[in-house]
Amino acid sequence: MEKDKFSFISTLSILFVILIFIIYFGFYLTFSNSVDISKIVLLVVLTILIFFAFNIIIGVLLLYILTSGKKLSNISYQYLKKMNKILFPILIFIAKVFRLDKDSVRRVFADINNLLVMTKNINVNSEDILILIPHCLQNSSCKYKITHNIDNCKMCGKCDISDILKLSREYNVKTVVATGGTLAREWIKKNRPKAIIAVACERDLVSGINDVDKIPVIGVINERPNGPCFDTRVNIKKIEEAIKFYLKEV
Repeated sequence: MEKDKFSFISTLSILFVILIFIIYFGFYLTFSNSVDISKIVLLVVLTILIFFAFNIIIGVLLLYILTSGKKLSNISYQYLKKMNKILFPILIFIAKVFRLDKDSVRRVFADINNLLVMTKNINVNSEDILILIPHCLQNSSCKYKITHNIDNCKMCGKCDISDILKLSREYNVKTVVATGGTLAREWIKKNRPKAIIAVACERDLVSGINDVDKIPVIGVINERPNGPCFDTRVNIKKIEEAIKFYLKEV
């Protein structure tokens, strides 16, 4: 987690330094000689960049308040959610250019999303919760495929599917398997949940969170001891904590 925070803060700092440099250099060019149309355009661009930098500062302050365990107003919540969504692709681009860990940035994005969701007063019935899991959680040697029906699982315990099913049945929560973003959207459209718990790798999870804008999503990143998309694992406790949060049992 400390590594993720370091990568995220490093990427955000690089973005801020770039903005400050462009703003300073732009003002230098604008006021160094006589004014013409190109300098007026440059001044407009600089004004936009200053506004953007100012919004980053506000976003960081709100993030500090959020991580301190304090409640955000609805306006602050919407503002931080929007800034998180706007900044994410920019930070990923910077991380790529400077060869920083992109998955660290994605994990922090997912963590911020989860914190934002948990500031909301969400209280839904168990049948309104949908758990979305990837097919790679299933043991690769299992002959009972669960892609279309998770109840095909024989509960042998060789993978985490059996534990997820136990949770699903204990709390009366629907669980489905999504082999990709398209199928995940179809499951959401079909079931019309009021709250979602999504299990996926960093890239797919962030993509899914951005796709679902009006439904609260708590993301749980899977573990990949055998490499990506193969015999992955998940922290069952985190899924249960998310269920309890939605049901207000915590």
